Amino acid sequence: QIETLRTSMKKPSKILLLDGGISTELEKSLAARGSGTSNDDDDDDDDDSGACIHTSTAPVKFPDRNLWSSSLLLSHKGRLDIQSRHENFLAAGSNIITTVTYQLSHFATRFGYTEEQIDDLLLIAIHQAKAAAASFHDHDHDNAKPKGVDEKTFIVASIGCYGAVLADGSEYTGDYQLSVDDLIQFHQRRLEVLSRESNQIDGIAFETIPSLIEVRAILKLLKLKTKTKTKPRPNQDEGASSRSGCNRDVNGAVWLSLACQNGSTLNDGTSISEVLQVLDLEDPNSDIVHGIGVNCCKVGFVHELSLLLARHILDTRTSTIRDSDIKNLNPKAIRTIVLYPNSGEDWDAVNNCWEEGSGCTIAEDFANEMLRCIRSIHNLCREMDRPLLPV
Repeated sequence: QIETLRTSMKKPSKILLLDGGISTELEKSLAARGSGTSNDDDDDDDDDSGACIHTSTAPVKFPDRNLWSSSLLLSHKGRLDIQSRHENFLAAGSNIITTVTYQLSHFATRFGYTEEQIDDLLLIAIHQAKAAAASFHDHDHDNAKPKGVDEKTFIVASIGCYGAVLADGSEYTGDYQLSVDDLIQFHQRRLEVLSRESNQIDGIAFETIPSLIEVRAILKLLKLKTKTKTKPRPNQDEGASSRSGCNRDVNGAVWLSLACQNGSTLNDGTSISEVLQVLDLEDPNSDIVHGIGVNCCKVGFVHELSLLLARHILDTRTSTIRDSDIKNLNPKAIRTIVLYPNSGEDWDAVNNCWEEGSGCTIAEDFANEMLRCIRSIHNLCREMDRPLLPV
């Protein structure tokens, strides 16, 4: 049986390593070169920690600020640099690499791009991630991986929140003044493009979601994608219907990652408990959302958040399951916990840089805090006599 990301995420006690923040690594490489143009000839010495640690406070000029790091996809040199960063994360032990598409959406038509150009850039981003995985494994780098790291590589397409494309820090507030339908329209075409490429990717990540209304919009859109598997119209062949994207489900794993202002609430002030209740109500069997977690929040908040997520899952999903019944565990019974905070530095939206001296910028300290989260989650599982949750 071929192990998919979805099945791997559902294995009790499974731990998978994410790639952290590739845009941060691209920032660092560009800052080291003092240029917004990207090449892959240098700066490959010490960027491989896999942790989202910001070390440069100088503004970094990506080719187009409106697309942020995704604008590197516009040039051959930029694509090579992206591929190199992906390979660095794989060499550091990452099981999952995410596409450089967080700030890439069809909202960019407001900046002079066509919808077709955005479609193409989304596909190019997937290609670069796949090329990196192929190159890494073709060159037999597995001996360089840390001991015990799974050799399987999964590719996940990144979908950023609405606030990300505004490039004004709105993802830190969630104050959009938009309706659920407005947000569905924002996410829809991008999800359709990525769904058509479901045989090329292993999953989709909705990242840095700062508000309950955007959570509701994403859940509604995913449910629509699952339910409306449209048949071809008269005189329309199935291939044409498939190319239109109207009959493609999201086949891979899907996780939803929240942006939090502290250890218990979203950036818009909604309690995480309320978000989890909405998630369970809209997706009671984990059919459409297979992982739930947090990202782009301060690492100091993550221990409390991780235990909040774990306790909710254990209370609502595994209350009747014992370790002795582990072989009979229904994969739908649990959601994977997904954790990838930032270093906790404060962002200066005026000067487009991180405030020097803020946050946890020592990689070892960051890693130890993440290990503390995993140990605490597993200790909680043991205390409650439940299966160890995947992380």
